[in-house]
Amino acid sequence: MSTLQMRDGYGINYSYENAYSPKATVIISHGFAEHMGRYDYFSRALISNGLNVLRYDLRGHGANIDRGYLRNFEDYVNDLNELKLFAKNTDPNLPIFLIGHSMGGLITSLYCTSFNEGVRGVVLSGPSVGRLPSAKGYNRGLMNLMKILAGRASLKNPIGEGICGDPQVFLDYASDELVLHKATISFYYEFLFNGTDSLNEKLTSFSSPCLICHGEKDPIVPLELSRSFYEGVSSKDKSIIVYEGLYHEILNEKKKDQVIEDMVSWINERI
Repeated sequence: MSTLQMRDGYGINYSYENAYSPKATVIISHGFAEHMGRYDYFSRALISNGLNVLRYDLRGHGANIDRGYLRNFEDYVNDLNELKLFAKNTDPNLPIFLIGHSMGGLITSLYCTSFNEGVRGVVLSGPSVGRLPSAKGYNRGLMNLMKILAGRASLKNPIGEGICGDPQVFLDYASDELVLHKATISFYYEFLFNGTDSLNEKLTSFSSPCLICHGEKDPIVPLELSRSFYEGVSSKDKSIIVYEGLYHEILNEKKKDQVIEDMVSWINERI
């Protein structure tokens, strides 16, 4: 694991793994509260299929400092841009694909409304591309006031067993010391309100080729959000796959190999 300094001096922990005779580079943005280490299996599968993998801990996550805090959701978009430029400078002749899961899907989607140059395609896994059920328990005005007055106060991570149909995945998640078990009010406000509102305002600016993958039984990010995103973006090359019986973390389900195969096939068709 290495550290890449962002524009404001913040250090992002990342891993850049090379495939043998690589065809493209893939950048993985993980979801809320997790970290890049939860993508070991997925990364190995991509590498074995000839894809370089750049994965990283989102600001405020994993092994990074200031865990659970986020000042502005736009910081995530700018971080991803710097990581993309780093990947392009490292392997300038390889096309770049972005993969985002859950909140990482929101970050990736927002990124493509502003910085889509140099991105060959986007794969979204259970993307948080709209207002989540977990946001309904919060009053936006009150949350904004609390952010101003006590933005670093913490709230419990509400994610439960619905992350995956495999109970062991949730048990591992719950005991993982690098998973955020609480986050600040500022973070929740930026994620649940500012981030999703920004995407909604810019949705028609999204024109990148995209594959949207979603579990049919996902209770954390409703399938309807992906369907609405699919209908609202301007992409001419867009596809959506719904996996019957799967929950939120389709890349950790027992049928994950089929999901990965679908993603790799889509990427290979666009290299």
